[in-house]
Amino acid sequence: MDKKILVVGDSLSKGVVLDEEKKKYVLLKDCFFSLISESVNAQMINASKFGSTIVQGQKQLESKMEKYDPDIIVIEFGGNDCDFRWDDIASNPMKDHIPNTPLDVFENSINAMVDYVQKNGKKVVLTTLPPIYADSYFNWFTKCDSEKGINVLKWLKDVWRIYWWQERYSNCIEYVSRIRNIACIDIRRAFLKGREFSNYICSDGIHPNREGHQLIFNTVMSYIRENALYLLPINA
Repeated sequence: MDKKILVVGDSLSKGVVLDEEKKKYVLLKDCFFSLISESVNAQMINASKFGSTIVQGQKQLESKMEKYDPDIIVIEFGGNDCDFRWDDIASNPMKDHIPNTPLDVFENSINAMVDYVQKNGKKVVLTTLPPIYADSYFNWFTKCDSEKGINVLKWLKDVWRIYWWQERYSNCIEYVSRIRNIACIDIRRAFLKGREFSNYICSDGIHPNREGHQLIFNTVMSYIRENALYLLPINA
């Protein structure tokens, strides 16, 4: 086990799921990160944080690289970056609201993180975002409060604009990887290949469920078999 892989990201790579009975967030024991850790010939280090944006991750990257000196850095952000402060929107739907991280700032931050990793002679891998199930997410953040929902829709116009808005951030990641010829694991495509991707998403509409984590694990392992066999045990 001579390779070290550092993952920096948000609740997705942290392994957070919604406990459907208690309606609270918990860590999934067999999340995709744990499954990968048990399947590769490398030391996996998870520096992901619940609620983290790419701007916060960019600040943490330098210290984490100095601490762990990894060979490969996987960058997974976007879910919190593309999100809005929905309570503020409900309170003042006529105002012009911006996401937690504007798209141009998001793209600049990705490029800055890639520059830092490559400057230090390390390999960087990006990941696209699993899709949002907009109807469920809308019900989740409005808490099925009809008045709040009506006010948000005055600004949003259509619930499925949430899906489109989040998709722009995933497309941005894919664009950066393509333009800069950087490795990218296309998680989103794996979710959208099936007939109903909501089967892989928690009832909050945003976090992959147990089946979703298994799908991500399978996707990552397929990528490793095709592009990085050296990370697999000899007898795999």
